[in-house]
Amino acid sequence: MRLFRHLIFLTLLFPAFLHGSEELVTVADGSTIKVFVFYPKNFGEGPWPLTVLMSGGTANEYVVRAQFWLGHELANQGWAIAVPVSPNDDGFFGASGERIPEVIASLQSSNSIQPGKTLLVGVSNGGSSALELASQHPDNYFGVVAVPGIIKDETKIGNFDGLPVYVRIGENDFLRWNKELPTLIRQLTDAGAKVNAKLEPNANHVFPINWSELQPWLDSIREDSLPSDKSATLP
Repeated sequence: MRLFRHLIFLTLLFPAFLHGSEELVTVADGSTIKVFVFYPKNFGEGPWPLTVLMSGGTANEYVVRAQFWLGHELANQGWAIAVPVSPNDDGFFGASGERIPEVIASLQSSNSIQPGKTLLVGVSNGGSSALELASQHPDNYFGVVAVPGIIKDETKIGNFDGLPVYVRIGENDFLRWNKELPTLIRQLTDAGAKVNAKLEPNANHVFPINWSELQPWLDSIREDSLPSDKSATLP
């Protein structure tokens, strides 16, 4: 309940941002996943690179809507943002998480979204599922941002193969994930991730993004992903 109260508090802070277009994506098993999509403003006509925002809790629509504020913030940085809703209220772990690459492929068929690599961002339980998913398909992603996230089942983690991973956990996390940060850094490093991780000062479990730290990291991973002739441009 405390986590839900934090999410609702952040929703109230950003009431004007709670709107995204809705898309329904049918995946190979026949199930349908609702996805809320935000497009950037003041970044031309697209196509834009894609970020998939994995929500906390059970990733049901109630929780997803509570995190639209972060989708809007990311869109303000020049990314198209997709926020999937769990059809079974069980988050996106294991077989459920394997639907996300299908969702990405469907969204990238749009002329508004760039093909190729995607950024994974997750909050709380969503950060944990983003880490798990990214380790299974590291070549598909620019990197993963878990703010916060932990590894819940180390046996589910594959090889990150040098994938950049950005982790921030609140210094005062009421779930005590802050105590697990040294173990998380070891787990990620052992799995081949390029880790940028630390505690967020004076923060609890859910907290606003520190863009002064995250934006340079995002710029660097986008730059590293460009062809050697650097002919592509960043948003």
